[in-house]
Amino acid sequence: MNEDEHVLPEEIHEAIGLAATYLMNSRLPVKADNLIMVLRAQEIMVTCSRQRGVLEATRHYLDKRMKKPL
Repeated sequence: MNEDEHVLPEEIHEAIGLAATYLMNSRLPVKADNLIMVLRAQEIMVTCSRQRGVLEATRHYLDKRMKKPL
């Protein structure tokens, strides 16, 4: 993803929702660590650079939120 491209909050929300759905369907707990694991796996599998950038930004967002909660 280029430096001048921004990831919209809606895209982050959707990526988290899809990862959470995968975890629930797999009967795994929906925790930040598990979400990051799923996002990392999805990032490896996607071919679209835009989607890869969204997943990477989502992982960074969750990682930052784990270290500094609201």
